Amino acid sequence: MSSGARLAGKRIIVTGAARGLGREFVLHLAALGARVLAADISQAGLEETCKQAEGVEVLPAVIDVSSAGQTRALAQTARDALGGLDALVNNAAVVAGLSRRPFEEIPEEEWDRVLTVNVKGTWLCAAAVAPLLREAGGGSIVNLASEVAFSGSPGVAHYVASKSAVIGLTRVLARELGPSQIRVNAIAPGFIPNEGSAAMLGGAAYDVSATPLGRLGQPEDLLGALAFLVSDESAFVTGQTLLVNGGRRFG
Repeated sequence: MSSGARLAGKRIIVTGAARGLGREFVLHLAALGARVLAADISQAGLEETCKQAEGVEVLPAVIDVSSAGQTRALAQTARDALGGLDALVNNAAVVAGLSRRPFEEIPEEEWDRVLTVNVKGTWLCAAAVAPLLREAGGGSIVNLASEVAFSGSPGVAHYVASKSAVIGLTRVLARELGPSQIRVNAIAPGFIPNEGSAAMLGGAAYDVSATPLGRLGQPEDLLGALAFLVSDESAFVTGQTLLVNGGRRFG
């Protein structure tokens, strides 16, 4: 099988697809033959993602993942446009615009926004597409966590709490959806330089001395793990969180 046909026939939703890692995920999965529904709250960003996906099948869907009604509409779009669904990549999250501060100084509205999008949004999207995955005879859900759930990175308590919750949600969904042959796993990236992650450092440099591979991660470092988890190659893998962080350990 050629690399371009690795995911041939797979119907996949990627949320948070308007920029950054989400855009990279969309382009990679589509290049491997998947039919991808790219979802995000930013119409302009989705238009750019689709523009960059020239030659492969990527369809845009403007939605707010924190809205139950809109996530159900996203599932219906997958049914109508793709004929069903084989995988969901829960990538949408609030990170851009966050800055480090003591936990007791985080504004309540910012705390609520982070938890609502990062956790509630992950739950709502999974709930909305579960019927489609059952109809397909099974499938895969991949949630995006973060190494901060293991490091307890100070200064972003709301983001750490949200990504820790995503890991717990991954485990329970794996158990509840397993009988339907729906696998649920998480990827926990290390530090990947981009607009959002750079802001979280507060101007400080990321120390790579504790990373055995001795370098920063790049978006392409996550693509193989993602392709594996949405493909049939991971048919007996569920409830797992895969750290993709160069071997960095904490605690």
